[in-house]
Amino acid sequence: MKIIIIGAGRMGLWFYKYFTLKNHETYFYDSDSVRVSDLKEKGFRYSNIDEIKSFDIVFCSTNMKSVPGVIESVKSSGFKKYFIEISGLKTPIVKNLITLEKPISVHPLFGPGARTAKGKKIIHVPLKEKEEESAIVRELFPEMEITTISADEHDRLVTQTIQLVQLISMIYNRLSIEGDWGSSQKMMKLVESVSLYGSDELIKEIFELNPHTEELKENVMDVLKKIYSGDYTVIKKRYFEDLYKKAYKIMEDSL
Repeated sequence: MKIIIIGAGRMGLWFYKYFTLKNHETYFYDSDSVRVSDLKEKGFRYSNIDEIKSFDIVFCSTNMKSVPGVIESVKSSGFKKYFIEISGLKTPIVKNLITLEKPISVHPLFGPGARTAKGKKIIHVPLKEKEEESAIVRELFPEMEITTISADEHDRLVTQTIQLVQLISMIYNRLSIEGDWGSSQKMMKLVESVSLYGSDELIKEIFELNPHTEELKENVMDVLKKIYSGDYTVIKKRYFEDLYKKAYKIMEDSL
């Protein structure tokens, strides 16, 4: 297939290389002229967005706030084929996505440091034609583990897992002086740095746009009240040591 990647950030380039290795005819587009020049010098194939109708797939890898604008540009071009987006939140953009002819929404649960696609997890959020969308996702990502869930369920899970971990690690890292870090502080910094949302801009978007962020705040405050009252304790011996080991193993597997 002929694929154009809109947004040549780290994740966009990861998918550019992935599709190229899969023998798809892959191009990129980015609004940053300096980045475009640099990537063209390195051999990446560039296409102007005006030529979008010649592609089979438009693959959107921009920040979430840019997705509606990309969708409008794609619609105005008359593009009727598959539009795939990979944002970390779904409910804020579903209403825009379903105005397209063939929208597909996925969320890769790995970062641009992933060395291989084999065994990596990707979430598929059905939008209009579930079976057709699912077939395309399976065709494009045959080695990945694909989970299908609704947009609201996806965003709630993001709150309970990724956002919570990100919040804890950010607070922890910003309350300690880097020069005084021991092994546990370094581990927490590593947790933050390899997060799916290692970019400050993406972290800010997730916390601002996720409709379940208020629920996260309430849950955190509830736990804090229990801790301060003495009602919330860790009973299991070596709990944090086991937790760090598990986190380190997960990070090792993802790099």
